[in-house]
Amino acid sequence: MSLVKTVVNDVKTKADKAWSFTKKMVILGGAWGLCFSLVTIGRLGVAFDYDDTLVFSTPAFQKAFASGTVPYSPAFWEIVNNAYDLEARKPLVWGAAWVFRVFGFKVVVISSRPPHGGEALRKEWRYLATDFEFAGGSEGKHRLLKKGRYVLYVGDSDSDIAEGRRAKVFPVRVKRSPKSTYKEDYHPGSLGEIVIPFTEL
Repeated sequence: MSLVKTVVNDVKTKADKAWSFTKKMVILGGAWGLCFSLVTIGRLGVAFDYDDTLVFSTPAFQKAFASGTVPYSPAFWEIVNNAYDLEARKPLVWGAAWVFRVFGFKVVVISSRPPHGGEALRKEWRYLATDFEFAGGSEGKHRLLKKGRYVLYVGDSDSDIAEGRRAKVFPVRVKRSPKSTYKEDYHPGSLGEIVIPFTEL
């Protein structure tokens, strides 16, 4: 009898644990569904800068500079925009973008680059990014941020923080890789913004 009682109690304990786990999953699923519905109904978005924010892109620029083309000419940008295989995604930022996507936010990538030869790059990011925009500079970023319903803008440069605030979008800064060759326009924390740690990796 004691053996039977032990087996019954063991089964009951396992059943209780399974039911408790199921209830937690149902609650979490319901919370996710509610959040997803509210975000998608509101058509809310999160925007990410590209170079030195989502990716470490110095190798793509180095390839263009080494090609002998006129720096910052259309041919130069074609090389940069098609050298995405040399770029490295920044894990923490890339992961955060996917979290926003899973919760129903429209994820948009806004690059300061001009669009020359950029179709392949757009296609490369089609699974994560609802849109991949080539702004061509800070003023273009400002216009794009103003016309979207963005609740957050993630960037690395001082101008990213400034343009986010000017467009009334809450800006957050990520750190550049210490290997980045672009050192200008970068003073983390100097504008009183939130700086996310470990994003230089």
